[in-house]
Amino acid sequence: MNSVDLNDLKNKKIALVLSGGVVKAAAWHLGVALALEELGFYLKSNKNSSPGQDLNQRSLEIGTYVGSSAGALIAVYLASGYTPQDVIQATLGIKGSKLKGISYKDMFTLKRPELRAPKKELSFSMDDFPSIVKSLMRPIASVPGFFTTEGLRTYLVENVLESDRFEDFKADLFIVATQLDHSRKVIFSKYNYPNPSHDSTSVYYTGTNISYATAATMSVPPFYCPYPIKNRLTNGVDYYIDGEIRETLSTHVAEDNGCDVIISSWTHTPYHFHDEVGSLVHYGLPSIAIQSIYLMIQKKIIASRAERAKAIDIMDTVNDYMKMEKFSLGHRREIMAILQRKLNINPKVKLIDIFPDHHDYKLFFANSFSLNPKTSTHAVEAGYKRTMQILSPR
Repeated sequence: MNSVDLNDLKNKKIALVLSGGVVKAAAWHLGVALALEELGFYLKSNKNSSPGQDLNQRSLEIGTYVGSSAGALIAVYLASGYTPQDVIQATLGIKGSKLKGISYKDMFTLKRPELRAPKKELSFSMDDFPSIVKSLMRPIASVPGFFTTEGLRTYLVENVLESDRFEDFKADLFIVATQLDHSRKVIFSKYNYPNPSHDSTSVYYTGTNISYATAATMSVPPFYCPYPIKNRLTNGVDYYIDGEIRETLSTHVAEDNGCDVIISSWTHTPYHFHDEVGSLVHYGLPSIAIQSIYLMIQKKIIASRAERAKAIDIMDTVNDYMKMEKFSLGHRREIMAILQRKLNINPKVKLIDIFPDHHDYKLFFANSFSLNPKTSTHAVEAGYKRTMQILSPR
């Protein structure tokens, strides 16, 4: 991967897009954010955005945060004014931390939403299965999830958020969730933007508290129950699950917000064979399942980036042809504007992806739900080193 010249990013509107991936991804994002700060990026928040700030310092200001699942949690920390170092110290349980770290009690709350009895004719039937399969499946067949994210919501309200309203944040904060009973991606924020042009089933919602939106996007099935949020328009209840189920890395949200530079941090790098490790078949179902998920997610990201590159190549080819044929400047601009709308692409937006190397198999095997300081430290260090590799001046 080619390094990035930071001078090209100065005085641009910069966004930080953070993916899901539970604790492992959260720790990786903290390493990325720590490196960004050391490289001179200014993380805008309620606690550091006074008018008297050094304008030179703010030439690399990150003022937009887009988060899904664990990425939403880190985005809330940063937008609230906690530095990456503050959160890292809290996560590692270092004495004297400014912040109370998340505990397993916060992560694994058993309180579940009240549910109506399902219609029998629509329930998942196991009548035709062998007895051994039925005995294995019966305990989980009617359970919407093992835990709930209500404990994480309470943690945010009691320890992180001075205000639970998007409107009270000086940075632009967007939290992405997926509506369970609809093919709809919901972007919670303080802006009532129109539906994204590339996906008419994605919508922007205002008026939802940050803690509820964060609890909704962190509801990763099957570990967590879908999270209920009251719909102010219908007065009914909508249930939400992980924000990346429908679309990984919602970089379009940053584009909708007028950002020129989008830094995306994600951890879904599949394992590549190592002689000292061997095949994943020897490491059980969890490793195989994680590899399968990472392969699907990586494919979606690669396809999205390839589609963008192809669109830009088409525009460049057409523009070069018009120059060769001596089209007037006015006609060239008009045609390029039409292509930009039709292809749904802004070639001036710069995308920077920060993700683990395939050789970091230790990060791949790390328990995504573990709060073990050793596991978190490795993820933080890996995110930090990778960011420095991509963004440090040569």
